[in-house]
Amino acid sequence: MNKKKILFTIITTSLLIIGCGKNDSTNKLQQNEKPSLEASTENSATEESQEESTPITTTAAATTAASTSNTIDYKQYLKKTWVRNTDFGFPDNGGVSIIISKIEDGKIQGEISAVGKGPAYNMDSADFEGTVINDTAECQLVNDSRENKGTVELLLKPDNTLAATITITERSGDTIMSLPEGSFEFTPYNLKNINGLELIKDQTFMVDLNSWGNVKFVSGKLTGGNHIPVVFYLTNENGDVLYNFYAALPYSVDVKAVSFQDVNKDGRKDIIIIVEDNYDGASGEPIATVYVQGADGSFTNDNELDQEINDSGNNKDVGTIANFLSGKFQ
Repeated sequence: MNKKKILFTIITTSLLIIGCGKNDSTNKLQQNEKPSLEASTENSATEESQEESTPITTTAAATTAASTSNTIDYKQYLKKTWVRNTDFGFPDNGGVSIIISKIEDGKIQGEISAVGKGPAYNMDSADFEGTVINDTAECQLVNDSRENKGTVELLLKPDNTLAATITITERSGDTIMSLPEGSFEFTPYNLKNINGLELIKDQTFMVDLNSWGNVKFVSGKLTGGNHIPVVFYLTNENGDVLYNFYAALPYSVDVKAVSFQDVNKDGRKDIIIIVEDNYDGASGEPIATVYVQGADGSFTNDNELDQEINDSGNNKDVGTIANFLSGKFQ
C-alpha cells in the first residue's frame, strides 16, 4: 500500500482540523458499538473475504524460542499505521510512522516515514524489506526518498506494540529531512487520537472487504475547526486505523448512504457513498462519490467519474448509481 498516500492524508486531515483550506486530493487513513448493516437502507450485502493469516513455525535454528512462540499470528501487525508513542499530537507536531504490508514465508515488507513539524511538514520515507524469525525482523531500507541508506530492526511485541531500531549507514547530501536514528516504541494510530472526530453511527458498519477481511467502515466528521469535513476510515474492532479515504467532498454535508458492491466486476468490493449538503440546515442535492478497490486493497477515487455521475443526475440513490456504473465498466 502506498505509504505517501497514507501519510499525506494523515497530515492533510490534521490541517483540516485547524481550519486550513478545502480538500482537493482524491485518495489516501472506535468505538465498541457495531451498528448493523441494516442501519442503512441503501447498504448492500457483504461478500466472503479472502483474508489470510500467515503463521510461522520456529525452525531448528530458533529452538531457543520454541517453548514460548511456536507460531505467531502476524495478521495483528499488518496494515495498521504504527506511530511512536512519544509523538504527541501526531501528525500536527511531526513524527514517525510504520506500516507493515506483508509478512510471508519468513519475509517482511513495509514502509517507514518521518514528517517534520508544520508549516513545512518536510518528509523522508523509505520501503523496508528483510527476514523475520519469530518476533524479530532484520530489514534494509530501500527507495529512501532522500537517498539515504540504512537498516531497521523490528521487534513484534504481543502487547499491541512494536519496537524499532533505525540506523542510517550512508547519508546523502540532502540534509533537509531524514529518518531519525535510535530505538523507539510504536503503538497503533487509533480513532481516539483524531482530534474532533464525531462518529456518524448510522453510517458506520462492519463489512467484509475481500483481502481486508472483516473490518469496520467508519463515517465521521471533524468538528475541531472552522470547517466540518466528512471523513471515512477502515479500522479494526479496536479502532486502530487501517485505511483513510481522503474524501474530496464539500464541507458540512450529511452522509445519506454507503454501499459496498463490486461496481467494475473485478471480484473486489467497491464503495459507493452519497452525501447531501446541509448548509443552514437545508437539505440539498445529493452528491455521489465512488471508491474502486485495487488488487492490493487500496481504493482509488476518480474525480472525473464522480463529476459525470453527479452532472448526469444519476446520483439519487445507490441503485441508480450502480446501474450507471454497470454501463461504464463493461
